[in-house]
Amino acid sequence: MTARSAHWLAPLISISILLCCVKALAMPGFYVGKNPSKRVSHASFVVIMNRGEQSAVSVMPDFDGPFEPFALVLAVPSDVTLDHIVTLRREFVDRVDQLSAPRFHEFWETDPCDPAKELQEWERDLHVSTSGDNFLGGSADLGPTKKVPKEMLLNVKSEQKQGEYTFLLPEEDQTFLDFAKGRGWVFTPQMEEAVTQYQGKGLKFVLAEVDPNRIELIGGERAQMSPIRFWTSQPYRTIPARLGLLSSKDPQELFVLVIDPQKRFVPKNYEVSYPPTNVQVDFVVKERMGEFFGGLHDMWLAKHPKTWWLEFAWSADGCGQPCPNEPLLINELLTLGGDVFEQSVPDDERNPKPPPLTDEEKARRKAELDEAKPADRFKLKIQMDDDRKELYRRKALLERNHYIVTRLHHRVSDATLPTDVEVGPVDGGLQGGVLLPTGPKGDITLDVKPADAERMQTRYLFFHPWKGMQACEAPARWRWGKPPRTYRGLRKTWVVEDLARKSRTQIKPADVVRTPLPEFGLTGEPPKPLDAGLDGGLEGSTPKSGCHCSVPGAGRTRHLFGFGLLALVAGLAFRRRRR
Repeated sequence: MTARSAHWLAPLISISILLCCVKALAMPGFYVGKNPSKRVSHASFVVIMNRGEQSAVSVMPDFDGPFEPFALVLAVPSDVTLDHIVTLRREFVDRVDQLSAPRFHEFWETDPCDPAKELQEWERDLHVSTSGDNFLGGSADLGPTKKVPKEMLLNVKSEQKQGEYTFLLPEEDQTFLDFAKGRGWVFTPQMEEAVTQYQGKGLKFVLAEVDPNRIELIGGERAQMSPIRFWTSQPYRTIPARLGLLSSKDPQELFVLVIDPQKRFVPKNYEVSYPPTNVQVDFVVKERMGEFFGGLHDMWLAKHPKTWWLEFAWSADGCGQPCPNEPLLINELLTLGGDVFEQSVPDDERNPKPPPLTDEEKARRKAELDEAKPADRFKLKIQMDDDRKELYRRKALLERNHYIVTRLHHRVSDATLPTDVEVGPVDGGLQGGVLLPTGPKGDITLDVKPADAERMQTRYLFFHPWKGMQACEAPARWRWGKPPRTYRGLRKTWVVEDLARKSRTQIKPADVVRTPLPEFGLTGEPPKPLDAGLDGGLEGSTPKSGCHCSVPGAGRTRHLFGFGLLALVAGLAFRRRRR
């Protein structure tokens, strides 16, 4: 480490320690109970899906506190009514989280004597197969003349969940506070002041009473709540995240995931930056991405406490390189808000008139009718017409549902989130965390720069050089691709998950990052081993820094224990010889 980097690293560490002690929360609401017990959240996801002037917003916080009756007080736009609010299953928000999360990827050097072009892991098809064929890759063959178009195999229904929440709004002649207090919920003076303040900004409040018997436990007094989705006829741009400070305990992870038909989104009233991507790390990071990434994020926030990270911007038709899982399915898009947008689509667009039959379609239809019994042909013909209408309805549905997925992330507190975050679209595409490595060291660009399309991801890399035979005259080295056929490991892409529950100190970035990152004070060099000497470098050493514990006489005790052990071994050996 240079003297210059050491100069600013010391205050960086000090600030990091201070940040760890700041209390905060950042969901756009707060918890109340029927007693003063503390109820908090450690991580919140806000998924905003846009089309035109409409927005559908899904809020998914976690919960930490007593499993007695409690409720979530959620701030929503003024046009939201009870029929605009539903409960979703966790898996729909989890899918967007996993698809966009920072990921770990291994590159393998291909056989230097194999002339075939190297293939990449993301060139494998991750779509689920249905009825004998990939439901996005062609028609399912059900016989010599019967083929089902791929669109007909898709699930095109949105899915909601029942039972976890009871959503309530006050009557027109009631204030929200009077209504909620009348149901026995306890509000602190700070909560009452916040409700009045946000109502003055044009927001209203929904009371979501929770059934503690229906929530999913994740250990101790912690639970993961199901997402609450509401929709509004106005663009949702300001997230009232500071309301969450009313239920604070520790800094909270706030993830804002925006799904927009045309553009990526960024915070408009905060600085935005990008995590280091295409960085080479040690293999230990693979299954401990959350611990590693949390430590790296804390290092950044120590210098830039109010800066948001843009971690992913990609078309929903894809899922990054590599893909943690398959791209978003049409029923997932509909569940997250697409079903709301479809209500305002004109009927002629939702149910387009099918084009005339082609000669091939006519021949196939005739063959199917000839196979049927004469008495069934009229009914079969009607069914064919209905199926064809449904096919083109689904084709139009898929065509309307193309989106860009943006992932924004911040570790928020009263200091790092002084005002509610405002998000908005930006022009132009972005590229980063892609391309292929070259050379023996896997050289690859770390740049994030403007591009024609959105292809930005946060990716951490590990390289496996070729260790097999090179039985050819001109081996072609350093071609990096997917694992060899002989690889028997788990073909899983590890991503950052459960960041709020991971230790942020167990994996130190300085110990595992192998790419120089000057802005983090990381040289990319492995830590130098201590010169232990004959006595292990312990006896007689003087601590320079950090926390140390010592016991008077400990060195003498270790020596006496060693001599005693040697005497015991010698005695046993002498006794055995006598026998």
